[in-house]
Amino acid sequence: MTSFDDALSGLAKSAAIVFLGTGLGRLLSLLGQVLIVRSLTPTSFGHVALAYTVVSMAGGLALLGVHEGVTRLMSAEQSPRYRRHVLRSGYVFALVGSVAVAVLLYLARFRLGGYLNDERLPALLIRFLPYLVAYAIARVSFGALRAHKRSLAAVVSRDFGPRIGALLLFGAFAYTGEAFFGAIVYWVVTPVLMACFAGYYLHRELTMPSVLSHLPDRETTRELWSFSWPLAIGASFFLILSNVDVLMIGYFMQPRSVGLYRAIQPLRQVTTFVLVAFTFLFLPLATEYYDDGNLDALDRFYTVTTKWVVAATFPSVLVFTLFAPDVVRVFFGGEYTPAAPALAVLTAGLFVRAIVGLNGDMTKAIDRPKIELYSVAVAVVINVVLNALLIPPYGIVGAAAATVVGYVVYNVLEVGAIYWAVGSHPFSLDSVKPLVPTLLFALGIVRLSEGVGLSLPVLVGIGVLVSMVHLVSMVLTRSLGREDLLLFEQFEDRTGLDLEWFKSLLRSYY
Repeated sequence: MTSFDDALSGLAKSAAIVFLGTGLGRLLSLLGQVLIVRSLTPTSFGHVALAYTVVSMAGGLALLGVHEGVTRLMSAEQSPRYRRHVLRSGYVFALVGSVAVAVLLYLARFRLGGYLNDERLPALLIRFLPYLVAYAIARVSFGALRAHKRSLAAVVSRDFGPRIGALLLFGAFAYTGEAFFGAIVYWVVTPVLMACFAGYYLHRELTMPSVLSHLPDRETTRELWSFSWPLAIGASFFLILSNVDVLMIGYFMQPRSVGLYRAIQPLRQVTTFVLVAFTFLFLPLATEYYDDGNLDALDRFYTVTTKWVVAATFPSVLVFTLFAPDVVRVFFGGEYTPAAPALAVLTAGLFVRAIVGLNGDMTKAIDRPKIELYSVAVAVVINVVLNALLIPPYGIVGAAAATVVGYVVYNVLEVGAIYWAVGSHPFSLDSVKPLVPTLLFALGIVRLSEGVGLSLPVLVGIGVLVSMVHLVSMVLTRSLGREDLLLFEQFEDRTGLDLEWFKSLLRSYY
């Protein structure tokens, strides 16, 4: 069994690698999005973005939830033979699901084009079909890497290799004047490269020919499906929750509005990129705690992790919310500044996802995947209704508000169900206390910079300054404790830096 201190150290090691990798990967992804947006008009970008939204939703459906099931089952059992059986079954589910969804999407392409007011959608969907199979295989392979706790392999497979390869290909097409087709290639080739990189690293762990050369074991397949089917249904609802705003903008408005809104969507990920860094190792470790009946350690693990997530996310959320017009103008150009209010609503409202921590992984760790299903089903109904009510009068800002409310409902229901099941929750006073001084400081900067167009270096400088103030705020409000000290000690071990002065300061506050 992993001790609590060892688990925190392991989480710190994994999170350090995945956090840096995720951050750089998100920067590469954002760079790709910026290059695509700047190479196309809002209307042209709206066409290709709507097609990608439809096919990415279909790709999520094709997974049938098995990528999470693969991680959960492989984490609970260390036998290489059993892990090969699980991965083999996962690949079969992924292939069957992706092919079936591809056929359905092909047959429905003209009807979808009519519903979404886009005459170019049917032809674009055909070009995007290879994405479906590649994405399903890539996500199952990545789920297996999570179970093996291969942080560096995961970073290379998901964040570096695919992003760099896709960027180079898009750049080549854009250079020859084919930016529109290059955008399609960019999104299709990303999961293809991810599947290749992940398969290479898994081969070193499980010897992939031994995984692929046999039919799946019936009992393991049944076990994987038993765990995954609620996730499959829940994933369907979650995909609707994540993308229904874009689809309903397409239904009520024109491709240009889709382009404006879809351009800023990657920026809202500032609320979750820290979560992604911690989620890689959180699920396997939390699963161990639950399986061993150590609910007290599970609760502390959940709370401390959430505090780290909130602390690392809040400064970026403030910058993207309070300076949204400058952020949109700097990244995408003046043509896209009408989307700034929607960005402010999204980043401010979706900060709730950081506040509740890794609640999605908690439901899987405590073996209650149906919690996610019921929570997201309620949220989707509310989200669809609000989109229908708010988009016609308020446009993309109404879509952003509906999305925020949907996510708030989903997360509140899920946290409540987790507490009811095992008595764990993510909240602590130490997470909240530092937020107030930092917010007041950021509002002061807004007041001082009124009427001034901020450049990218200035925005970055403000982000760094707000982050430093938030760190000081955590110390002055006595929001750090022994578990946080372990994080800094692990950081010392990995970087060789001497942080004894800071650790001494921490010890004086608890």
